[in-house]
Amino acid sequence: MTSASCDRFYTYEEIETLVKAARDAHPDICTLEALSTTEGGRTIWGITLAEGTDDPASRPGFYVQGGLHAEEGMGITECLVLLYTLLENEDARKILSRITVYILPCINPDGCDACVTQGLSIRSQLESLPAGTPNTLIPQDLDGDGRILSMRWEDPTGMWKNAPGCSSLMVRREPGDTDGPFYQIATEGIIENSDGSGAYKNPRSLDMNRQFAAGWADNAPGGDYPGRHAESRTVMEFLLTHPNIFAAFDIHCGTSALIYDAPSGKADADLLKKIVNLGGEITGIVPITESNYGQYGGSTAPTVLPGVFRGYAQSTFGIPAVTVELGNGWNSLGMSSKDIFAAPDLMCAELVAKLIDLHEKNGSQIAAPWVKYNHPQLGEVEIGGRIHGNAYFMLASDMNELLPKITTFLTKIMDWYPKLELVNVECRSLGGDVVRVRADVINTGLMNTMPIRSASGYHAQSITYVTLEGAEECFNRWPTNEIGSLAPLESRKLEWFVRAKPGTALTVRAACAKAVGACITVTAD
Repeated sequence: MTSASCDRFYTYEEIETLVKAARDAHPDICTLEALSTTEGGRTIWGITLAEGTDDPASRPGFYVQGGLHAEEGMGITECLVLLYTLLENEDARKILSRITVYILPCINPDGCDACVTQGLSIRSQLESLPAGTPNTLIPQDLDGDGRILSMRWEDPTGMWKNAPGCSSLMVRREPGDTDGPFYQIATEGIIENSDGSGAYKNPRSLDMNRQFAAGWADNAPGGDYPGRHAESRTVMEFLLTHPNIFAAFDIHCGTSALIYDAPSGKADADLLKKIVNLGGEITGIVPITESNYGQYGGSTAPTVLPGVFRGYAQSTFGIPAVTVELGNGWNSLGMSSKDIFAAPDLMCAELVAKLIDLHEKNGSQIAAPWVKYNHPQLGEVEIGGRIHGNAYFMLASDMNELLPKITTFLTKIMDWYPKLELVNVECRSLGGDVVRVRADVINTGLMNTMPIRSASGYHAQSITYVTLEGAEECFNRWPTNEIGSLAPLESRKLEWFVRAKPGTALTVRAACAKAVGACITVTAD
């Protein structure tokens, strides 16, 4: 069977080939669903992994997604590696008999494919400005080399100059620097509705990880409203229609970190800390709260990012959620996350020189030579410069070492689901057809049946129900008992007085959307 490799980034076509091959090779375990279609006509695929004949939705669900940010293709690679590990590794596969694993490997196929195939540098996607907006830059491959790189032209007011030792890369101009030549830089493309001034406006840059319905803000990256675009809307609908999900991981490859939100409740905060601390031990990636991410290097980044998946999953659905930032090219350069955040400019001459040397030693190209081009609006420009994805991506050799550790981390957390058991079950006749049934229900799993109890969302209420079935009549209460949530090793005592003829089978059933359920049948005397 075709398999996924740790040391490469995948095009949309290759992603489709791999997920379909997984389904075809394991149709009894792997289900593939076309969740929605993007504006670019690509399918957002959802994968369900479960072994056995019962309904996958009746088991605890573990959720993993990648590809929200276009240049962060290593998250997609990890999702595919995880998929094939669960299918092909006998030990890892055992978890699929106990829980259901959901993988959405590429949430943003339009943007991710453009970055891999064309070298385009975008956060998630570019959205056109209103029709008729003057001087709108539309990214295009003008010179026909299959890539969308950069355009530059000389301008004494320009803020860029050639990198020392590599004229294909540019570095920012420092205050007081008069040693040109200096350049203006823009994304390769045409200018619609040009007025001939040479000015241009960039398209709106969308961030699919700012478009979730929790703390959403009305800004350019957030779109017009939460879920405005198919990518974020698909994820929101998936969580809504899969209430069995007990944990969620969003895989990125920004500056290396395991990012988590510390909930207000102590037990909830302790759970998140246990998850990320285990991840830190296995992977070597530093756990950090969102409020500190970016600030421990002196950044003035906001303490809470608006409309982020992690906050949406946790506050709305009560799911412990972690953003796994796998790292980037500067981490491969040997810089710690603190160093990266503290750096005034990652494209300064010193770091660019090191980046060039690193990629030359590893045989990867991070810049294309500048080639003259007669632009229809700007006149003579040069096209070339930084191949954004290659320069941003982590080295393949580092991925080979890191991704198996991430997979190990994720598979260990898969075993942390809540698990209900029924113990001390007894059935005693009290005379005639009256029977007393007693049972204790206990959570023997590693997570609360309502994983984040401090979550305030309506959909976060994961209730445990214990039901007695088979009796003719229940005297003292309704057959179904709603007992709220159960912490690990917490138990509750239940008692029913019912009418049941001798020999009647009475079934006690404990159920919770996010937990393994339990069922015991006793016989009335």
